[in-house]
Amino acid sequence: MNLCKRSKRYFFYCFLLLASHLQAANEVVFTGGAALTSYQPSIIVPILTEAFRRNNSQFRAVYHPSLRSLALSNSGKFDGELHRVYDFHNVSMGKYPNLIRIESELLSVWLSVFSANGINITGWNSLKGYRVAFYRGRKNIELTLNRVLAPELINKVNNDKQAFSMLAAGRVDIVVSDSLQGKILVENHEKFTKIIEAAKIEEAKIYSYMHIKHQKIATEIAETLNGMKEDGSFSKILDQVNHSFRRNIK
Repeated sequence: MNLCKRSKRYFFYCFLLLASHLQAANEVVFTGGAALTSYQPSIIVPILTEAFRRNNSQFRAVYHPSLRSLALSNSGKFDGELHRVYDFHNVSMGKYPNLIRIESELLSVWLSVFSANGINITGWNSLKGYRVAFYRGRKNIELTLNRVLAPELINKVNNDKQAFSMLAAGRVDIVVSDSLQGKILVENHEKFTKIIEAAKIEEAKIYSYMHIKHQKIATEIAETLNGMKEDGSFSKILDQVNHSFRRNIK
């Protein structure tokens, strides 16, 4: 009788171990270079959560500083990179070859120039001679600024709030950031009230990337995302998050 009980207990523990292993195997973890409460992750995380759910996988996102995030996702320690521009491999000079794009656009954002001095901006070349700050790791911004500015005028910082703090203190003349994210910071911090959005300067198409070992999964998720766009669930998530952010910046 005791032997029977021990056998049942053994098989029960084996079952729990197997179930735990299967759950871990079905979990997909992406890393991203922006706080998960900021604009892009707030949209992308629920969209990917639903897409992976439809493919019988549990999705989770974590934050790491931008360059660290890229190193981790490119190494395969994490399954993917949460949000990068469409032409990421061009702007990063092919430095992260193990990342493949999930071929379905997630959102489009405007890069904007913010200032506190009424600077007239008509394009990237208008930034010549000014001290500029931006969130490090944004390869598309870095590549363009390197073309139009001397190195000593470019300030790479750890997050958007730090860039706006430098602008408010007069340590830089301009911040380049996402339009909506910048407006949120200005509206929610008293010391930024004199900062204005001088101009929207470039539209950026945002995609997620996966490690190359997940190429088949990346193709399946792209198909699922396209299906979500067709059935309306994609736009529903997008509208809900956009409404929340716009309400917060009024």
